[in-house]
Amino acid sequence: MNAETSTVQGFNNYLKRKGCSQQSTTSYTRQTGYYLSWLERQGIEAEQATNRDILGYIKSCQQKDNTQRTIQAKLGSINHYYEYLKVEERVLMNPTKGVELKGIKRNMLYHTLEPHELHHLYQKHPLATAIQKRNKVVLGLVVYQGIKTEELIRLEVNDIKVREGMIEIPQTRKGNHRTLKLQPEQVFDLYDYLQQVRPSIAPEETQQLFTASRFDVITRAILTQMKKINPQVKNLQQLRASVITKWLKQYNFREVQYRAGHRYVSSTEKYKQNDLEGLQEEINQFHPLG
Repeated sequence: MNAETSTVQGFNNYLKRKGCSQQSTTSYTRQTGYYLSWLERQGIEAEQATNRDILGYIKSCQQKDNTQRTIQAKLGSINHYYEYLKVEERVLMNPTKGVELKGIKRNMLYHTLEPHELHHLYQKHPLATAIQKRNKVVLGLVVYQGIKTEELIRLEVNDIKVREGMIEIPQTRKGNHRTLKLQPEQVFDLYDYLQQVRPSIAPEETQQLFTASRFDVITRAILTQMKKINPQVKNLQQLRASVITKWLKQYNFREVQYRAGHRYVSSTEKYKQNDLEGLQEEINQFHPLG
C-alpha cells in the first residue's frame, strides 16, 4: 500500500469514526481529491498549504463557475481533511480556518432553550383534563427525546416500554429507528396516560399512542400553553433543536446522530453550527464590540 492510498484509507476511517455515512464519506473523499490534485499541479504539498493556498483553490473553483454553495461544500470537505491530518499529527494548523465565503448567509436554525427551560415547560403544563394530560405526555417526548411530529403520529402503544423506562421510535421516511431512555418524570405520566387517560379518549380499535382528528390540533394546543409559560417558544421544531443542541454538549457526534434519528451526519452538524451561532449571538448581546 503506497502512502497516498494509505492516506485515503486513513481519511475514510476517520470520517467513519466521526459518524459520517458512506454517502458523505465518499463525497468528502472525492471533493478532497480534487483539491489535492490542484495542489499537485501547483507543486504544493498538502501539509505545507497555507491560508493563501486555500484562497487560491477557491479562486480556481470560481473561475470554473462553481456556485458559492458548491465551493462551500468543497471547503467543508477540505476542512475535514485537515482535521484528520491534525489528528495524525501531520499538521499543526488547519489552513481552512478563517476562510469565509461572501454571499452565503447561514441562518441560525432556532434560538435554543436551555435544559432547565425545557424542563420548566413540561413541569408547568396543566393537567386539569384528559386532553391536557395527553398533551403533556406528547410534550415530554419532544422536550426529553426530541421526537419529531411525524414520529409522534406513528407511535403505537407497544412502542412504550414503561417497565424498562424506554421508548422505541419507529423508522420514518426521513428518520432512523432508535430506542431511547425515558426520564423518570415521564414514566408516571406515561403510565397514567396508558392506564387511565388513553382508554377514555381513544377508539378501542386503534393502537396509535395518540389519536386526534388531526394531529395539528394537539400541537396547536401544546404550543398555546407553552407560550403562556415561556413567550420565547416558537414551535415544536425549536424544542427539538434545543434538545439536539444540548446532546451535542454531552455526547459524541455518532451518539447524537443516533439519538436524533439522523440518517446523515451533515444533518447533525447543522445543530452544531446552531450552537456556535447562538453563542456568538449571546456574545454580541452582552459583550458588543465597538
